[in-house]
Amino acid sequence: MSDHALFAVAPFVSIVVLVVAAALRALHDDAVATRRSASSAAPRRWVGSGRLPAIGFLGVLAGHVVMVAWPAQLLRWSRDLSRLMAFELALLVLGATALVGVGAAIRRCMFRRTAHGAVPVDAAFLGVLLLTLASGLGIAVVYRWAAVWSAVTVTRYVRSLLILQPNVEPLQAMPYLVKLHIFSSFIVVALLGFTPFIDAALNVLLRAAGAVMGPIMSTFDRQWKLLHERALRSGRSLIWPEEED
Repeated sequence: MSDHALFAVAPFVSIVVLVVAAALRALHDDAVATRRSASSAAPRRWVGSGRLPAIGFLGVLAGHVVMVAWPAQLLRWSRDLSRLMAFELALLVLGATALVGVGAAIRRCMFRRTAHGAVPVDAAFLGVLLLTLASGLGIAVVYRWAAVWSAVTVTRYVRSLLILQPNVEPLQAMPYLVKLHIFSSFIVVALLGFTPFIDAALNVLLRAAGAVMGPIMSTFDRQWKLLHERALRSGRSLIWPEEED
């Protein structure tokens, strides 16, 4: 399969699959009814009671965000060798922690039984997530200073996706492990819409929308009631003017 199909078409397909799957779960009665419980149960069920795997995963995500959002600042900051080594080591430790957590979650998922047939989807998501984390750790171990040169090469590709003009040229000379890491992340995004974790995300989005739209709708409702009352008073004064005396 060509690089264009893997890295220019696949990311947008994964986003479409995620949105459609999330919308279907949101419209499904059972998903709506259990969203609150899923938002708290899914993380505990997959990453266990410990917080270290979640911290590791969030730390890895934060590191990738820094590489994409502030590459120039990262390059300037990492000119000092000690800081560069600290950044690389921190990402390595965080990635290893997340990898162990996902591995433990896969083990629990294999022995779990549900009546809704969710185990294969959960296992597929966790398996691809494990592959993504493992390939990322492999890049950090095999290729020196991966965070620095990724901020120059991979960041150009990611930013081209964000502006909907995918440019796969920066990836053409990349090692196979880098390509595997990037493509597997698209599969993770696509499968996310079929997992309980999307229910947690939908719950957060619904709460945020309620917090933002609640005051607006309340103000609109008050204004509508005032307008309705004024219209009624004006109508009564026209029909029964003697009542105003």
